[in-house]
Amino acid sequence: MDKFGHIDTWVFDLDNTLYDSTTGVFNRIGDRMTLYVAEHLKLPLPEASALRKHYWEKYGTTLYGLMHEHKVDPDKFLAHAHDIDISDIPRCDIIREHLAHLPGRKIIFTNSSRDFATRMIKHLGIDHHFEGMFTIEDAGYLPKPRPDPYHAIASKFRFDPKKAAMFDDMEVNLKTAAEVGMTTVWIHGDNNNPDDHALPHLHHKTEKLADWLKATTKPPQHPVKGK
Repeated sequence: MDKFGHIDTWVFDLDNTLYDSTTGVFNRIGDRMTLYVAEHLKLPLPEASALRKHYWEKYGTTLYGLMHEHKVDPDKFLAHAHDIDISDIPRCDIIREHLAHLPGRKIIFTNSSRDFATRMIKHLGIDHHFEGMFTIEDAGYLPKPRPDPYHAIASKFRFDPKKAAMFDDMEVNLKTAAEVGMTTVWIHGDNNNPDDHALPHLHHKTEKLADWLKATTKPPQHPVKGK
């Protein structure tokens, strides 16, 4: 923990971070988003899929693109996109156990909806570890990596970004985190060549959050009776 000794607040992305990318959850959400775009804009599914990805690349989220270009109701979109079954998503025992050994406050910072984030962390059995969450609704639907939500979460939870670490699977989101002063940990997943991303804002890297927690945190040492 030496490299993180100054940290008193831990900020976690949700998707592909607190649950593993191999679960395919984000693909399920993506399919629901594509279906919404197809139905709302009367487009064939292939065109709707291409447009969804275009808005994601241009605006940071499909939602923000739809709001900007088509004046969609954000809450209806979020409800539709996150209406998925998560009952088969496995819990990670390492994350469940080792979050307890991470000293300091823990906060979720996600572009997902509050309802979905609440459902997911409860299902994963880790909801009790977190002081609170900052979701896309809290950000006024303005997504990461735009800087406003980063300043807003620091203000809401009253933490100094220079004493905070942020975990995210998207390196572009960590660029803004580093710019506001946070220490960053990139969850690179099954990226075969993470070292190719030798970017100054990626302070630390790990394939999975569980790997980082297992390597970095240790259970508190209890004194031996009679000593």
